[in-house]
Amino acid sequence: MLTSDRHAKPRAEASAAATPAFSIITTCKGRLEHLKQSLPRMAVQAGAEVIVVDYDCPDGTGDWVAENFPAVRVVRVQNAPIFRIAHARNLGAAEARGRWLCFVDADILLDERFAVQALPLLQEGAFYSFAHPMASAYGTVSCQRDDFSAIGGYDEVMEGYATEDRDLYLRLLAHGRRREMLPGDWVQTIEHDRDASVRYHEIRDHALNQRINATYVQIKQDLARQLGAQFLTVAARRTIYAEVRRTLRQAAQSGQPAARVSVTLPPDLDVRLYGWQMTRTWIYQLNPLRQAAEPGAGLVAGDQPAGRGVEV
Repeated sequence: MLTSDRHAKPRAEASAAATPAFSIITTCKGRLEHLKQSLPRMAVQAGAEVIVVDYDCPDGTGDWVAENFPAVRVVRVQNAPIFRIAHARNLGAAEARGRWLCFVDADILLDERFAVQALPLLQEGAFYSFAHPMASAYGTVSCQRDDFSAIGGYDEVMEGYATEDRDLYLRLLAHGRRREMLPGDWVQTIEHDRDASVRYHEIRDHALNQRINATYVQIKQDLARQLGAQFLTVAARRTIYAEVRRTLRQAAQSGQPAARVSVTLPPDLDVRLYGWQMTRTWIYQLNPLRQAAEPGAGLVAGDQPAGRGVEV
């Protein structure tokens, strides 16, 4: 269930007001203590509106925002025990009026002059992230609202932790936009327990979440290049994601070192040759690196599962 708070003026009066340059969008589920530090930095940005998506937050985020920052607009999602960040961000974007959308996680502290400093640098045909050394700042991004809408926003098929931001950037690049970097010292990160990042996800293994989502994104990229992005309907993407998730989750649970995902192209793309019909299946073989990037990033040694494969 979705509701939206209207704290300020009536819609007719608000629509007559000047369109903000920035719409700063943040989401919260179990991160109110972080938002209490980060929201004041967002709320003081000149020429910007702020939208907070309370995604069924157990901390009562929406009520706290309404009481302490009445000018901030709140979108409330109810009865959503699993946090779907792509969905949450898209809901915030749907409420935005600004020409530029800026997605900021609740654990990111913006420089209080971010909007004033950034606006003169923003150009048509580009989107902007931050040259910050911490991976937790990777998902902080500003892009034009029209570009965001043109590519369909964040991919809501994806679940769990990580990679939804990289997927957005890849699709913006495919849309002909270039990626530019803003100074890294314009943002700071709030240190927190790593488990907080997966507390409200069905899969609470960081490495497994990343592997599932990264594999899905790669398959999407390959299919888009081969077939065109228009082929990747929501139904097709859900089918691909479900198979990737099933195969890699099964591999992790059974202690396998590798996994194989197969994707069969749809029948209308079969090739007919001299009385024969050729069906094409793409195989994705995942093997752990000899030295994982971090503890737990690789799968435990064992036999390779075959995987059922999927037709799309």
